[in-house]
Amino acid sequence: MGTGRPGGRVTAPGLAQPVDSGHHSGMTTRLDTGRVLIRPATAADRAILVEFRLAMLAELAGHDPGAGTLQPAESAAMREANERWIEDHLERDFEAWLADLDGRPVASAGLLWFAHPPGPINPGGVEAYILNVYTRPEARRLGLARALVERLVEEARAAGVRRIWLRASSDGRPLYEAMGFRTGDYLQLTLD
Repeated sequence: MGTGRPGGRVTAPGLAQPVDSGHHSGMTTRLDTGRVLIRPATAADRAILVEFRLAMLAELAGHDPGAGTLQPAESAAMREANERWIEDHLERDFEAWLADLDGRPVASAGLLWFAHPPGPINPGGVEAYILNVYTRPEARRLGLARALVERLVEEARAAGVRRIWLRASSDGRPLYEAMGFRTGDYLQLTLD
């Protein structure tokens, strides 16, 4: 497996060749306001990544009847499971970016690299899945989600990825469609 940002490589499970991601080490992007910093998440940001993921899941549960709701004991288990997942995957086959507003993290988005058999649309076989796009309510409508997703698309493009996919909430769908994402051929079966 690759070692993530420190070694300049992110490896999806089963990939023969690591995805070179070293080009963004230390890279930041400032929006025009100068109050916002878009930056790669590090191991020091694990707690905020978990917090944002759980907040996103709670919001989805409130909007999507199929998302389910968690009881307190399940919430603790969900937190622990997500803490383990972030610890296991960050800087290996998952990278995340944060938007800091006035020095405080207010938004995040992640990119999960994975191996897929090569095909006409994606001859290199590496694909990317965008996930965990979340903005705190008080920081919405500032363009932070767009800036983060654009950053992830740039990362995927630089790695030679030709197919990026994501699952959109009803609130997020207009943004993704405006950025060029389209509904594809994938169907989903959720097993109980």
